[in-house]
Amino acid sequence: MQFQARKWFAAGTAAVMLLSGMAFFPATGSAEGTMAAEDITENMSIGWNIGNSLDSTGYGETSWGNPKVTQELIDTVKAKGFNTIRIPTTWYQNVTTTTDENGKPVYTINEQWMQRVKEVVDYAYNQGMYVILNLHHEEWINRSDFPNAYDEMSERLKQMWTQIATYFKDYDQHLIFEGMNEPRQTGASYEWQGNAECYEVVNKLDQDFVNTVRSIDSPYQQTRLLMIPSYAASASASAYSYLEVPDDDYVAVSLHAYTPYAFAMGDGDHTTFSSNYQSELDTLFSDIRYYFTDKDIPVVLGEFSASNFNNTDARCDWATYYLTWTKKLGIPCVLWDNNAITNSTSASEAHGYVDRSNNTWYEASEPVVDAMMTVMQDNSVVWGSDKHLPSWKHGDVANGDVIYENTAGLKLIAADGDGGNCTPGLDVSTTHINADKEIAIQYDGSAAPILALTNAAWGNWTEISAFDIDEEKGIAYYSYDAIKKAWGDDISTIAHLFARAGSDMTLYRIVALPAAELVTDPTNPTDPTDPTNPTDPTDPTNPTDPTDPTKPTDPTDPTKPTDPDLIELGDVNHDGDVSIADVVMLQRYLLRLETTADLVTADLNGDGVINGMDLGALRQLVLS
Repeated sequence: MQFQARKWFAAGTAAVMLLSGMAFFPATGSAEGTMAAEDITENMSIGWNIGNSLDSTGYGETSWGNPKVTQELIDTVKAKGFNTIRIPTTWYQNVTTTTDENGKPVYTINEQWMQRVKEVVDYAYNQGMYVILNLHHEEWINRSDFPNAYDEMSERLKQMWTQIATYFKDYDQHLIFEGMNEPRQTGASYEWQGNAECYEVVNKLDQDFVNTVRSIDSPYQQTRLLMIPSYAASASASAYSYLEVPDDDYVAVSLHAYTPYAFAMGDGDHTTFSSNYQSELDTLFSDIRYYFTDKDIPVVLGEFSASNFNNTDARCDWATYYLTWTKKLGIPCVLWDNNAITNSTSASEAHGYVDRSNNTWYEASEPVVDAMMTVMQDNSVVWGSDKHLPSWKHGDVANGDVIYENTAGLKLIAADGDGGNCTPGLDVSTTHINADKEIAIQYDGSAAPILALTNAAWGNWTEISAFDIDEEKGIAYYSYDAIKKAWGDDISTIAHLFARAGSDMTLYRIVALPAAELVTDPTNPTDPTDPTNPTDPTDPTNPTDPTDPTKPTDPTDPTKPTDPDLIELGDVNHDGDVSIADVVMLQRYLLRLETTADLVTADLNGDGVINGMDLGALRQLVLS
């Protein structure tokens, strides 16, 4: 696989993260008090984009209809709870091109423009906020000949970042550089998906950017956080699985995710943030966890938003679900705001949150921002608590119930949207898809296949991403819970299954296996497989032993609270206390060793499904 993992941070860094809080490091030329990349991303917390201002490509900062950026605007955003400001900046119209003595182009940024950018940077930086500065809407990057223009783009990119990094060299780690915005081949049928040639060019430009900034003398030369985009900043695993992350402890992956697109910007149902939409976010963030956060590679979602379709309540539900996921993964998100509150087109760009004419929050959008801040201030949602994947034990695909098999291998071509990127439709039923089964696909490729399901009439096309991947064996696993959440309650209507290629691959086998078992550490005192452990139900010293009539979990115990109003979320065993005993019971339930757990109090994230996310949340609740 072309994805490159990097060095893990030492345990001491993790300890620092827990204590880092929101500390402000003063703007000095000293590197004392250096933060690790994970400290920076945690302190960034949640951010806001000054969209359609310094990135305007008309006659100046106000050419797209927004007023000049002011200190008052940034103060308004900061007062709401945002800790990061991203300043999308277009430079090419303020660059003079000359030639050197060898006839090579020299690109010089206009001093007046550099000063204006610095002025806006300082609005946020001087009050302790984090600032992301980038190259945005650069027509010499986003171009129709993108795969063949590397040499020209590379030289210009390096000259631009040499000047910017030098100009801001004494700014501390609160200033973050983002190499490019959404580098892509414009006008191509695959403009937003890319292909192998495009991915290679992006990887080389990203490395050029990192090398250039690291070559500039600065107290923060090696410790400034640098953000590198995937192709088009795509949050699709089929694109970013090709991303080659430099071996640099201060590089973060930059992605944009207006997801689910049908809800956030497209022509889908905007009235309700449905379980199907939740499933799309589950897929998005499960993939990001697999490829990046589980490998301790920092991620910043540089742009996200849901347009205003006069659906404030649904947008609030979206914001809560979205930010709960990203906070648990330890990913700072930066809200896109273009100051447009209405839009007549179906593909809406109404990402207005602050009315810049008077620096107040739009009535339709302020509750959405408040919902985001509620999540960020909720101590029960712990930053980075779910950044790493759980371990699962799966059955042998050689012994599974075969749905499809091709020993020679079926080649799937991602770019072929006419059917070459899919298997034929395969018949399935509840024999294959039920609570006791999972689907496994054996393949060879850079990214896992996408599982797609339809009904008997070949309708209701529904896609699910793998919840676990065995890279060594090339096997991707798809859970019943994810299928049910994406499809809906009536699983019996599923009739056909496809495997779809997000990136080129060869597929060998699709089988139904017994559902995976969560693997726990045998030295862990909550491991139900350890007979010496206090969760052993035969241990008379165990306070949760249901066989001991003196224990508070005994249903005959009059001290046990039975009034639902007195039982709090997380009290799975109804003993009146949220403790490790509840963690054990929920874990045993997920391992199918327990059937009496109260599933109402176990659904800690309120998504209507009891799974590992609830177990992780309960563990964090007990620890806190």
